[in-house]
Amino acid sequence: MAALPRLTVLLCDNDSSAAGRLYQELTSSPLVERVVAVETLADAAARVAGATEFDVLIVDPLSTDLAQAARFVLARTDEGIATVLYVDLARVEEQAVTFYHGDRTRLRDAITLDKRTPPEMLGAEADVVLTKCQAFRLLATGRSRADRLLGEVRERASSTGDDELERLVDDVDQVRILEHVRPEPGLVRPKVASNTVFLSYRFKEEDGFVRGLTGLLEDQGFTVITGRAADGYVGMAVLNRIRECEYFVSLMTRARQFAEPGEKFATSAWLIEEKGAALAFSKYMVLLVEEGVDDIGGLHGDWQRHQFTAPTFTTAARAAVQQLRKRSGRSD
Repeated sequence: MAALPRLTVLLCDNDSSAAGRLYQELTSSPLVERVVAVETLADAAARVAGATEFDVLIVDPLSTDLAQAARFVLARTDEGIATVLYVDLARVEEQAVTFYHGDRTRLRDAITLDKRTPPEMLGAEADVVLTKCQAFRLLATGRSRADRLLGEVRERASSTGDDELERLVDDVDQVRILEHVRPEPGLVRPKVASNTVFLSYRFKEEDGFVRGLTGLLEDQGFTVITGRAADGYVGMAVLNRIRECEYFVSLMTRARQFAEPGEKFATSAWLIEEKGAALAFSKYMVLLVEEGVDDIGGLHGDWQRHQFTAPTFTTAARAAVQQLRKRSGRSD
């Protein structure tokens, strides 16, 4: 299968700091051919007027006039340009009633890139967004070409009086109407790689428990994938990594102690989020839970949970890895 064409991107944002960071990531991405950066909607409109050179438009409607920006974005979407909202999603939710008012409700379906993304994860997040843009462009250009071809065939049928050809065109039209009505599946469908494990953990444990557990997994033939560099940020790139893996292992260690009496602790919130994502993606899950960690969320069986203390960690880790080996169907 031929590789998808690289993208030409128009970036419109007057937040020079955020725009500068994203511009650097876009220009270094293998998915991008060229990036043009402008600060105002007027400049962006001038660049796209009558031009077909841009595949992707990235805009922050909050950095300019929201109403004008929304109209501009929606018009470009209707023209088949992939549009991305580069926004602080927390700010958007704070003013959701205004942001999604009227025709702007269509913006709920837009591709988004969160400005709060940590710098070390911005490149990975941008590539996920760009992959969605490639898929959008593939669908948009394919439909446009199909429309033109169908029109040419219809004209030929009309000019030649070929009733059979005209009926065929009508049949194709009916099928295409049904395709528009049918909900489209997700545009990005990562393939699950065999014997891969997403390892979820607190980054403070990287030089301790994690190193030993990673070694045990790799010794047994598993490839270990992590959210390295995310540091608590569960964005699209991390979600895709979880979805691409065959198995999910979470190392839930103590993060903070509860206020009530007793030795009860919470683990990090993002570990719970990653666990929730793994459940949503129907991943086979193994939990290694440090003694005292009390709130790890529900929807899991006790047989998937291995408790440990520092002295018993190696034993618990070996049991967890052995559980994965059995699940993978490999004998000892």
